[in-house]
Amino acid sequence: MTMTSLLPRRLHLKSQVVAVALAVGSALASTAQAGILYFDFNKNTVGSESDSSVFLFGTAGQTATVSNLEGFNQNVTLGVDGFFNLGISNSFQQSDTGVRKSGFQVVSPNPIAGYFVNRAGFSTDMTYLFDSNALGNNYVVASQGDGFGEGSQVMVHATQNNTSVTFTPKGSAAIAVTLQAGETYKYAGGSTNLTGSFVSSDKAVAVFGGHECAQVPAGTAFCDNLLEQMIPTNRLSTKYALTASQGADIASTASDLVRVIATANGTEVKVNGVVVATLAAGDFYEFSLSSNTGATVGATAPVMVAQYLKGGEGTNTDPAMSLVPGSDTWLSSYRLATPSGTQDFLIDYASVVLNTSDLASLLLDGSLVNTAGFSAIAGTGYSRGNVTLPNGLFTLTAANPFLVMLGGGSDADSYFTFGGATFAPGISPPIDPPNGVPEPTTLALMGIGIAGLGVLRRRKPF
Repeated sequence: MTMTSLLPRRLHLKSQVVAVALAVGSALASTAQAGILYFDFNKNTVGSESDSSVFLFGTAGQTATVSNLEGFNQNVTLGVDGFFNLGISNSFQQSDTGVRKSGFQVVSPNPIAGYFVNRAGFSTDMTYLFDSNALGNNYVVASQGDGFGEGSQVMVHATQNNTSVTFTPKGSAAIAVTLQAGETYKYAGGSTNLTGSFVSSDKAVAVFGGHECAQVPAGTAFCDNLLEQMIPTNRLSTKYALTASQGADIASTASDLVRVIATANGTEVKVNGVVVATLAAGDFYEFSLSSNTGATVGATAPVMVAQYLKGGEGTNTDPAMSLVPGSDTWLSSYRLATPSGTQDFLIDYASVVLNTSDLASLLLDGSLVNTAGFSAIAGTGYSRGNVTLPNGLFTLTAANPFLVMLGGGSDADSYFTFGGATFAPGISPPIDPPNGVPEPTTLALMGIGIAGLGVLRRRKPF
């Protein structure tokens, strides 16, 4: 056979490889375009009647459906400002221990972002909601033990039928349960601190940790609801940079509480470059992060870092809980929103960590941020500070990836959560190479293409 006769065959094979890659890419892109979020409503009745909502944001006119297995089903259309604040009745609060059908799903034909605001008088927290493709099968939990009401709480929300879940409460025997899509296994731990509990499942689940009304630290005069969606262990990191929240500036708190939670035995933990602990799986190291300071955390295996606002004794902050994304998962552009309308807070802020060399590139809605009040994190190339945020949609950008933690407060109340990450960007633009790591779909397509070309190169003429 001549090389001339081989050419069409090679071109045909190459076109097949390209066609398969394009078809897979098209299917993956189509899946990625849909927005699916999950949230659960942990008990929050200390103080007064709850006034909770799911706060959705995206593009003007975008539609979404919010539903659960207890008959809630509502279609919403985002307004001209790109928002919809949908109230959620406190009848959907999940109390006690057992399987519940009151967990929610948000589905939109386009990417959508959202927070669930679990709000009651003087007792609020807010969690950023993950895209469905950011969910996993293994989790470690952050919570708190001290406080009032039902105490510590964990919720495991199934996204597929016949999901086998094993929940191992800290210090207790494992619990096995099978869930159908939309069902939630809710566990009430009372005064037990469930931090360091584990969840595993054979299908992807959404996991939330919290507390009905926690004292942070133990014995503080004011308690507050805690709620945060947990990051799967395969999305956790070994390197973190942190900054004290604006809430830590209050004289009565003067600091935030930080917990470093191990996912593997024999995990060595460093804070600011100094070895502080060697932890077994599920154990944690705790330290205070003083106001107007930052810190770095390093570990020999992936760890989860949880940051807590402390009780503010009646000022514009109170206990709240957030996870911190690892430094390898930061974004360089964040498209986010602050609670508005009936969920408005007196103050809203972003606590930021970025390269010191990038301070002059930090923009809020296209305008330079005054970073004169930022301070360097000693011994690192990072600086940290707080940025006052407007109500509603906003964009924060910098020359390179940076950390954004969202916080806010009103009289003896607060919220705290993170603003997204590479694994859950919401409506924030994804990082493009070479500044970031290619998205998994990009890597998959590259692999298909490279593998196909490799076959072409290796195949002998025939």
